[in-house]
Amino acid sequence: MTDHNRTPDHTFVPGPALDAGLRYRSLVHGPAEPQLPRTDLAPDREVEPGANLVPLMRFVHLTDFQLADPYSPGRLTFLHPLAGRPGWESMFPAYRPQEPVALQAFEATIRTLREQTGSGADFVISTGDNIDSAQANELDALLALLDGGSELDPNFGVTEPKSHPAHTVSGEFYNPEPDSRDAYKRDHGFPDVPGLLAAAARPFHTRGLGIPWLGCFGNHDCLAQGRAPVTPEFQALVTGDRQPVELGMEPPADPMGRYLADPTALSQGPAVPIRAREDRRVISPAEYVRAHLDSPTEPRGHGFTEQNLAEGTTYYAYDAVPGVRMIVLDTTHPAGHVTGSIGARQRDWLIERLVEVHSSYTGAEGETVRTGNPDRVVIVASHHGLTMLDNSTTGSGAADEPRYHAADLMALLHRFENAVLWIAGHEHRNSVTPQVRAGGGFWHVITSGLCEWPCQSRSLEFLLPDTNSSDHLVIRSTMLDHAAPARPGATLDLWDLAALHRELAYNEPTRVGGPNSAGKPSDRNVDLLVPIRPALAAALRTAHSQNSSDRVVPVTQ
Repeated sequence: MTDHNRTPDHTFVPGPALDAGLRYRSLVHGPAEPQLPRTDLAPDREVEPGANLVPLMRFVHLTDFQLADPYSPGRLTFLHPLAGRPGWESMFPAYRPQEPVALQAFEATIRTLREQTGSGADFVISTGDNIDSAQANELDALLALLDGGSELDPNFGVTEPKSHPAHTVSGEFYNPEPDSRDAYKRDHGFPDVPGLLAAAARPFHTRGLGIPWLGCFGNHDCLAQGRAPVTPEFQALVTGDRQPVELGMEPPADPMGRYLADPTALSQGPAVPIRAREDRRVISPAEYVRAHLDSPTEPRGHGFTEQNLAEGTTYYAYDAVPGVRMIVLDTTHPAGHVTGSIGARQRDWLIERLVEVHSSYTGAEGETVRTGNPDRVVIVASHHGLTMLDNSTTGSGAADEPRYHAADLMALLHRFENAVLWIAGHEHRNSVTPQVRAGGGFWHVITSGLCEWPCQSRSLEFLLPDTNSSDHLVIRSTMLDHAAPARPGATLDLWDLAALHRELAYNEPTRVGGPNSAGKPSDRNVDLLVPIRPALAAALRTAHSQNSSDRVVPVTQ
């Protein structure tokens, strides 16, 4: 069992090139990364080596599975050859070469978390874009992975998989079989892997996380391809019997505007016949919440509540860890587009939830407001982070107006000093950024997507210096890789396929997070210092003394 307080003993780094053009690289084990102290919010403070830190809580952050039914007629895979075209940035990615083995990689991540970190984590949270096309069958597969105890079919019930893009021979998509000389092999040196497609199609048994897990809403969990409000015509397309394979028109200059107006507009070109399936229907937010409430694992609803169903909302507060409040926002905009914002109703709700866990805060006019409420440390979680909260799209799906954006929410959190951390996904890259205010601030942490390199999750542990005079927290971030080997083996079992997914993801030329999606060392294994008020420090010591053992964590450098 891996000690969950210890930085993992290796990393994954590029190794030898596997093709003559030195384009495609294998992965090898690299040296472990130490915990780097970051004092951006507290430049006059430090945690001295040898000091003891009291663990208050720990959770694991997953994000952006983008678990996809690759046969969905609603997907825009056929747009892939247009990647890089000016004005089309918001329509991509439409395809990833590692998709055929994505479910095996997700299962490897979940099994690794269960075995190596489950006993020490209070919960796991996945911050949205958990599914790719907002379909019922994708949500069923996601819950099968997270809950465990199911036989999962990577082919989603399709018995004739020839319409899968990976079966295209010598075309624009990666086909691992030796008879294909496709664009990925010609231009990027991707390897032949005989038998991969057959191995990837084998059903496997899911283990489940085995610890409490929380959900969150992302744009791919509710919008047509993560972009547009769903129409009856789009529902007919995704549950129908034709799979578009070409654009079939001159590419429009404003594809996002065209798609927002009609999400079937780009899917009218040549198609191949497929079996119609009702389980591909796009689910509503209420169905998403209902499925989480019906899940048999803990906690009930995975954060979502019956109140969410009654009120038509998809945000909540989670208070199961003493001294801690997790506030989970829904930053998707019902009117569409890929970036986020929150509405007036949700902003009012957020203020109420913040006031409830502050004995005092700064009012809108700069005055101190005293409440008498108990103090808790506050973590905010959302799909979109601050850099992506700029969505003011108007249209038929617009609701909960006006919309509030990054500057509004940053200013709001700075009035509530117990807020120390905001976690998010969406950007498919690792980053850790201080959001500074006078005397402190909060940390803004984005974790890379599981669907793309570096295919990691992130452990976040809250530690309090073991002195009665401490006025800061340490948030220890540690990146977690799944336990598949650096190089895939020849048997093509689940772990080999997960290793291949990671290798293909590293070599993917058009990943969302770009060439630096793994981030810098200061975005990964770091000790984040954040000043806290004496009232909060006292509340945390009380919560810890009532709820835990005497375990302490030594400071490492």
